[in-house]
Amino acid sequence: MGPAEIASRLREFGNHLVLSVSHQTVARQVEDLPVQTQPIEGVNGHLKCVNWDTQDRIVCMAAPWLNGHTTLFGLEDLRFGKAIDWHRDYSTGTQAPVRYSGWINHRDPAVAGNVKYIWELNRLQHLVPLMLASLWTERQAYRQEVEKQIESWCDDNPFMQGVNWKSPLEAAIRLISWSVLAFLTEGTVINASGFSQKLQRNILLHQYFIRHFHSTNSSANNHLIGEMSGLYTASTLWPGPRHGREWREYARTRLIEELDRQVHADGVTAEQAIDYQLFVFEFFLLAAALGTSSGDSFPETYWKRLSSMLGFLGAITDRAGHFPLFGDGDDGQVINLGDARERRARSLLSLRAAATTNNCDNMTGDLRTTLLLWGQSLLSVPLQVSPPADQALISFPMGGYHVLSSDRGGDNEIMVIFDVAPFGLAPLYAHAHADALSFWLSYGGHEFLVDPGTYCYDNSPWRSYFRSTAAHNTIRVDGQDQAVQAGVFLWRHPVTCKLEMAGETDGCVEVEGCHDGYARLPDPVVHHRRMRLFRKSRTLAIIDRLECRENHQVEMFFHFGDGCRVYQLRPNLYIATCGDKSLALQFDSRLQIQLHSGSEEPISGWISRSFGVKVPSCTLVGTASITGSVPFFTEITPA
Repeated sequence: MGPAEIASRLREFGNHLVLSVSHQTVARQVEDLPVQTQPIEGVNGHLKCVNWDTQDRIVCMAAPWLNGHTTLFGLEDLRFGKAIDWHRDYSTGTQAPVRYSGWINHRDPAVAGNVKYIWELNRLQHLVPLMLASLWTERQAYRQEVEKQIESWCDDNPFMQGVNWKSPLEAAIRLISWSVLAFLTEGTVINASGFSQKLQRNILLHQYFIRHFHSTNSSANNHLIGEMSGLYTASTLWPGPRHGREWREYARTRLIEELDRQVHADGVTAEQAIDYQLFVFEFFLLAAALGTSSGDSFPETYWKRLSSMLGFLGAITDRAGHFPLFGDGDDGQVINLGDARERRARSLLSLRAAATTNNCDNMTGDLRTTLLLWGQSLLSVPLQVSPPADQALISFPMGGYHVLSSDRGGDNEIMVIFDVAPFGLAPLYAHAHADALSFWLSYGGHEFLVDPGTYCYDNSPWRSYFRSTAAHNTIRVDGQDQAVQAGVFLWRHPVTCKLEMAGETDGCVEVEGCHDGYARLPDPVVHHRRMRLFRKSRTLAIIDRLECRENHQVEMFFHFGDGCRVYQLRPNLYIATCGDKSLALQFDSRLQIQLHSGSEEPISGWISRSFGVKVPSCTLVGTASITGSVPFFTEITPA
């Protein structure tokens, strides 16, 4: 840790030390109730436009809560009993202590179990579908459940007591959940008799907590973005009697700064994690749209960078809405409507389509974008998105991703996304994976070669595997990752990638890159990879070149989507099928090929499309022993 990091941690410890003896005094001082100065009206007209399929899905998502059960990550049909225990990890049964939050070690499973399960429930995002169900079905039971849970949460979570006052990001997401409830009900749920004073006081205390304990230095990643979005939203809707305007301006300034710091000019987030790209985009958009609605417009440069983020998402999405899962992902959503990742991205890309055509009819009935824009027309916010590029090669030089394609948007579309990206956000590189020079391939709207995802954030072999080199479509040398895992959210010896060439001819498009991940070995190894996609035949040729002097063991990995079936035709020739499409994979004759599926010793052949859930899939592993510099050739072609 550097001097600034040490000073920051000492300052935070001092703040906790003071607050641990004064938190009750601070809570008592919050006596003046906040006033919702920016009521937003007219949402009911927008909700009536939401299609029946979406309404049915949301109501089906909300209904189990009336009977005290739900689904939480991989826990299906989770039952709470008579009341929700807000401090219980329902995945392990561990009861987290209710004492001053600053002194709780939430990372210790013996103390808090898997705290992510506690925090996910305490985001209170499920209250939004409950309130929507109330509005659409006119059943008061849904609204009564919302009010009951809010009152229960306030009673069971006194200020700074328990793990739910540990993370400013979790507090910010709760504020956003309460803000959306206010939007849906024009403020009435927040002002409901019986608990309005209790809730409004909590809203102010949440703002106080975020302002004094927000993420700094090495922790200032997507967490800080979420914290500032929540603080801006709440301080706009419910400005405190003392610091409301100051906190709002602080949050606004930090959001503008973090968009510039954490998102490259080409629209790729510096964390190099696609799932978090969606997450932070929603945070940035929600705050700026509220600023537009309340007369506190964000600068044009801010909206331009947001537009670039949408442009990147559109470029890496295939004709069926699939895109790679590079980097970490935990399904975090700013407004959780139970959408699968592809559906969520499709909603966000509808903003791009509407901006491109200047036709807001494209937005009609899209629930997610209606809520993120606070019911405003897209014409009210200055998103400026260029039309989708009809190019065989689209490069994002700062983000490090390159999209090679043929027949883009057609029935025989081939899309290859090549990762020559920076390792992630320094200094922790918390959400990076050891995936240098890996790639993702879609054919005809079917995912064939994929990034297997994340699965979990605990200190287990599964966490180590899913972010390892072996879990990506690249090459591992001597059984070692390209970078060194030093903790659940920490890496040492980060990988540096270098783009060596990118270009196109009448016959093909190609990109070549290299990385220095194995320069730390006693005999350094440099991996070069060239991806060449032929336009007419849609054949992908992969040329790997390993530069070294001595003997090394190399493994080449090919991970298939869980919808694929993989067959061997003859030595080093395999056929993969998915839906109505097939690919032939011809491997270098020097490789010994093995097929893994659902293996646990060693872990291989798994995919996780949602957090906490993994299923078997097919993985081909080619191994070879090399001495000195050696090239390998792989050819993938429609069969």
